[in-house]
Amino acid sequence: MKTIVYYYTLTGQCKIIATKIAERLNCDSEKIIEKKKRLSKGFLRFLNGGSAIQRKISEIEIMNNNPVEFDRIVIVTPFWAASPTPAVRGFANRYSKELMNKKLGLVLSNLGTDPKEAFTKYKELFPEPLTTASFTKAKEEWTDPKMSQLIDQFISKLGDK
Repeated sequence: MKTIVYYYTLTGQCKIIATKIAERLNCDSEKIIEKKKRLSKGFLRFLNGGSAIQRKISEIEIMNNNPVEFDRIVIVTPFWAASPTPAVRGFANRYSKELMNKKLGLVLSNLGTDPKEAFTKYKELFPEPLTTASFTKAKEEWTDPKMSQLIDQFISKLGDK
């Protein structure tokens, strides 16, 4: 099964998670890149949550690896203010047809907020079935061995078929 992991990150944490998942799945990973420059350092980066709450859709760079070429796609992303990031909204919007009839996985990363509401909102963007997992810093899930255990669980749920 041909697989790819796409990820969006401002701080680098989602890249770490995406890279580990891609290594375990023996596949490539690729960053979703917004054309708009966002604040990524310091407290002001939390202002990005306003654009997520407003359901903004960012224009993104064309992916080097077109989703149509893959059977299984994993998306790793943070959520802001319990909402999808504008970049991932842009990805879902641009590639909605290519994502149909694919085996999809969605991994959310956050500092400590319950991801339940965010998963509900992200599921509006992607076709079912959607295998999900979350990594929360406050639960020490950003570090091993907990991260490795959660990746194992996610990959097991994602399956090969």
